[in-house]
Amino acid sequence: MLKLEDITVRYGATVGVDRVSLSVGEGELVTLIGANGAGKSTTLRAIGGLEPLVSGRITFEGTTISGAPTPEIIERGIAHCPEGRRVFPQLTVRENLEMGAYRRRDRQRARDDMEKMLDRFPRLRERIKQPAGTLSGGEQQMLAIARALMSRPRLIMFDEPSLGLAPNFVEQVFGLVMDIRAEGTTVLMVEQNAYAALEMCDRSYLLETGRVVSHGSAAEMLANPDIRKAYLGG
Repeated sequence: MLKLEDITVRYGATVGVDRVSLSVGEGELVTLIGANGAGKSTTLRAIGGLEPLVSGRITFEGTTISGAPTPEIIERGIAHCPEGRRVFPQLTVRENLEMGAYRRRDRQRARDDMEKMLDRFPRLRERIKQPAGTLSGGEQQMLAIARALMSRPRLIMFDEPSLGLAPNFVEQVFGLVMDIRAEGTTVLMVEQNAYAALEMCDRSYLLETGRVVSHGSAAEMLANPDIRKAYLGG
């Protein structure tokens, strides 16, 4: 479904991602793990058209999307739930959800989908007229997920969905990710909690200093002694 072939991203003279290749099959939940600064978020941003490639190619469902503008990538079926939520703080909950569907032309179905999101996230319905900036961190994460789903993606990318959340919200968010995958949406996720990520996923890639240094099934990665020592507390 999604394929990255030797992609490289630079920030000036600094290499953010160095010849990274990976794939995500339809219906899979694939995770990227690694230390801060390893290039995980940059990889997602490159897929979403937010970072230009120096070299390499990204294809989605057989079509090259590297170099395409972000709105076109969203229309093709890829949504990005970014690190830090990135909701529009001055806009209401309703307006944030509407922004998630701004490229859709099926307006009635979009309105129906908003009702489904509000049924799925009752707290958002309770706060539908509040500015998003007044929500708690967990509520903002729910809004960010709902906003991403409003585009009806076939692949959704989560960047550190548990970051900065209280433990009860972390459990809810991981449950939502699993539910979204069970409903048929393909998932590519960056997650700081490597153990939780490997417990959830089908396959995983380990990035270090911008490069893929290991990849395999969840079971293979959990059994790897180097990964256990460096990322799973031994």
